[in-house]
Amino acid sequence: MPSLSKEPMSYKHLKKDSQLLTKLRIIRKVLGDGWSKKDTAYSFSCHRNTVLNLVRTFNKSFSPSVQQELLKGHFSLDQLESLLAPLKDISTKPHHHPKQATQAQEDRVGEIFSGLKVKVGPKRLLRILKRKFKDKETVSPLDVSLAEMKLSLLKGIYKRKSLKIEKIRATGGSYRPLYDYTALSCFEKMHFDTKHLLDKKALPPAFYDYFSTHLDTIPKYEWNFIDAKSRFRFMAFSYELNTEYGLKFLLFCLQFLRTIINNINQKITIGEDNGVEFCSGSPLKLSNWNSLLKLLNAEAYAYNPYWDIRKNLIERSHRNDDDEWLIPRGEYIKDEESFLREAKDYWYYQNFEREHGGKGMNDRTPFEVLETSNLLGVNQLLKFPILILDHHVDALRKCTEPLLFEHEVKLAEEKREGVLLDPKTLLDISSKYDFFVPNAQKVLTYYHKEKGW
Repeated sequence: MPSLSKEPMSYKHLKKDSQLLTKLRIIRKVLGDGWSKKDTAYSFSCHRNTVLNLVRTFNKSFSPSVQQELLKGHFSLDQLESLLAPLKDISTKPHHHPKQATQAQEDRVGEIFSGLKVKVGPKRLLRILKRKFKDKETVSPLDVSLAEMKLSLLKGIYKRKSLKIEKIRATGGSYRPLYDYTALSCFEKMHFDTKHLLDKKALPPAFYDYFSTHLDTIPKYEWNFIDAKSRFRFMAFSYELNTEYGLKFLLFCLQFLRTIINNINQKITIGEDNGVEFCSGSPLKLSNWNSLLKLLNAEAYAYNPYWDIRKNLIERSHRNDDDEWLIPRGEYIKDEESFLREAKDYWYYQNFEREHGGKGMNDRTPFEVLETSNLLGVNQLLKFPILILDHHVDALRKCTEPLLFEHEVKLAEEKREGVLLDPKTLLDISSKYDFFVPNAQKVLTYYHKEKGW
């Protein structure tokens, strides 16, 4: 059985495995050998108060019989580990810092992180909290404190509660940008897509059930037309999907862009999927669309139905809608009026307030990217209306009728191999469009101006 050596060991250079042995030697010097606390402290290179505290703890924590056994007996290291447990050093780590988040705040963040399916990083979660609890009059003081929390406090909560972020990595961890963003111009590459707002996989069960009960009072679909360079988004909503909505909204957005930005020399290339609201995978229908879009110096293409990384950019924006709009603000949507109010607020937030960390964005808002692009008229983008297409399709028809009329006239001229149309044919075409009725003279005047007569 090993016994304790008699040579003293410096208390300041204790290792974890020799800590208890040295402490027992100090106690034996004082209580067993009768050394004074001052001499013992000098021998072990420690303060006399250290010796005093060890002796007091020894007398207080052990019965007399155990004390006699420890002072005179022989023990193995394992036995000492169990017998001298009261003498082990207590961690000096502070239990709480005055500037640290409170326990209530930590529990609330953990509840939001796990319960609302927003397993994102602290920076993104802080944006969500600011949007969710920005109405200070209607939320609890605890939730208000979360919205006003600093990022450093939230990072500390993530570390203490071991909150893990869900990430999806490509095979092999490879990464390839969709575009060369340094050479890309604003409104050069755009993407057009729809989102079903009632997404069971994305929304928490409570919100999904809530939205399910309001299907008749709020739109079901969101239309997005997004610029790849600046991430600026044009948005609209509808209760149903059809091709007319898709074409009319696309033409309206392009006409709006060409009117306020006046960059007709910049060709716009538009990506879209093969949904029924677009060209349904039909090459003929896509060709007809492009024939019309050519008047606005634009061209559409369809994603590959089996794989296509080009749609990733707009698909990623759909998650923003869930994380930063529907999840934090969905509880405030009660009817169509409140839906439109929240939708307009979210559109403004996405384009003019939210900093984007994507490729080429450098933590700038879409509007800030547009401002640095030297395009004229970007301030007019604030005037873009957020529409429910079912209610405003007639207005969209009127906006796009001149373009459709011009397109049909061009097609008729192509069939005649460039020969100008006679007045009767021109009037027959114009009869389909309300903006010429009932004055037929407007048709001929419009046609003459277009041909430079």
